[in-house]
Amino acid sequence: MIRRAKWVVCQLLVVVLLGSGAAAAAGGDGFTTRFVTVPAADGVGLGAMVLEPRTPGPHPVAVLISAWGGGATQNVIPAKNLADRGYLVVAYGARGFGESGGAVEVAGAADIADVSTVIDWALANTAADPARVGVGGVSYGAGIGLIAAGADARIRAVASLSGWADLAESLSQNETRHGLAGLVLYLSGKANGTLSAETEKMLTKFLTPHLSDADSEAIIEWSKPRSAVSHLNRINAHRPAVLTIQTWSETVFPPDQMVSLYQSLSGPKRAEFVPGDHASSESGGLLGLPSETWDSVYRWFDAHVAGTDDSITRENPIVTRARPGTQEPETHPDWASAVGEPSRWELPPAEFTLGRDTPANGGVPLATYSLEALTGDPPTAFLPLVSKRDAAIWQQAPRTTPTHIRGALQARFTVTPPARTGTVVAYVYDVDQFGVGRLINYLPYSWKDAEPGRPLRIDLAFAPTAYTVPAGHRVALVTDSKDPLFLDWNLEEGELAFSGPSWLDIPTKGSQG
Repeated sequence: MIRRAKWVVCQLLVVVLLGSGAAAAAGGDGFTTRFVTVPAADGVGLGAMVLEPRTPGPHPVAVLISAWGGGATQNVIPAKNLADRGYLVVAYGARGFGESGGAVEVAGAADIADVSTVIDWALANTAADPARVGVGGVSYGAGIGLIAAGADARIRAVASLSGWADLAESLSQNETRHGLAGLVLYLSGKANGTLSAETEKMLTKFLTPHLSDADSEAIIEWSKPRSAVSHLNRINAHRPAVLTIQTWSETVFPPDQMVSLYQSLSGPKRAEFVPGDHASSESGGLLGLPSETWDSVYRWFDAHVAGTDDSITRENPIVTRARPGTQEPETHPDWASAVGEPSRWELPPAEFTLGRDTPANGGVPLATYSLEALTGDPPTAFLPLVSKRDAAIWQQAPRTTPTHIRGALQARFTVTPPARTGTVVAYVYDVDQFGVGRLINYLPYSWKDAEPGRPLRIDLAFAPTAYTVPAGHRVALVTDSKDPLFLDWNLEEGELAFSGPSWLDIPTKGSQG
């Protein structure tokens, strides 16, 4: 009943926003709007919103897939904008969410088949052009759309916004689970949809405090077919034009996997990286605000679906916008050109007590870096409050000129663990003259079978970023052992000692201060 009431409210909102479809692009005759239920092969009904141009077809097709928890009207503003450009738009809620029946399978086989079902329906019931089909989505819809491009050769272009390429890598990094993000996923899925028995089982298992190796392996196996990297050969065989837009500070789907995917794609491709957190760069456009992110989607579809404007294909395909603030975008012909040369910082010995938290942390999922996207200010920590009993702290001398960090920081620690299991979290800060650190990046690492008292090598490859450290500021590295974001393996307290060789490589372009 609650979901049905939401559906009615959304329909009324759409009527207000779209009217009768009379709002037209210059020289056009507008479009009609209707709500339908698309029958899937297994009998599940998919709630969909269809915007069809009044002009004679055939029309280029844009299929928009809802994000996690959303329904057919979630993408109403992009749908209207695409319809104004002459597209036949079918926006639908993924099964188990919104007005759609069935259960949430997390980009399972049925979800992927649903994309083809919606395309089939459009070709059979509208003046859709089978040779001009594009698929797009935010987050959950992005992941489904990417995989679907490997299953359906009719998909000529994909717009993946805040999506994922490797689900297992998104859930866990360096044997450390993203517990808080997983909890948000689980609770929001329960509140806004119907989880399948398998999804419920896997997410519950994922949130178990001390996961067994067998359960960990089960989650990895469950994740594989739900990852675009597992379908890469088929995606490349179909050669869809793929646009990916990712935020630097993604709490849910870190940008490094999109860099890897981009480099592995053989068809037309473009990748944009901007400040913010999961879905923050596209949220404004979903609300009807000006959006460079959605403008890129429209231009990408115009070039590779409608064939009306190919100007975006003549631009550099890598676009980055540095932090902090709203710096001008930097464009590059390839990823190698976007990253800097590493400068090594040797770290002296240090030690601290495992198992205690400090003010250093990665922020609140989906909130901290979304705020950065709005204000331009990264999350901060007052480093003088970070106890050296509970963390190791290294700081460089103040920079004499701005330092342009571009690419992935790399670290190596040589530590002597006090226990068989444990976790450390490393944070890199931009510190001003008052000791306020602005978070550049962070990464966890866990060990589960170390020999206490014997040196252990820890290698960290941070997600890539673009961050400019101002002149007069210094770079700091902090490691502690707890963060609310992660499910750690610190089962007992003890002294963790750092020795040589330990270092941090900072990739920089231009002046290094």
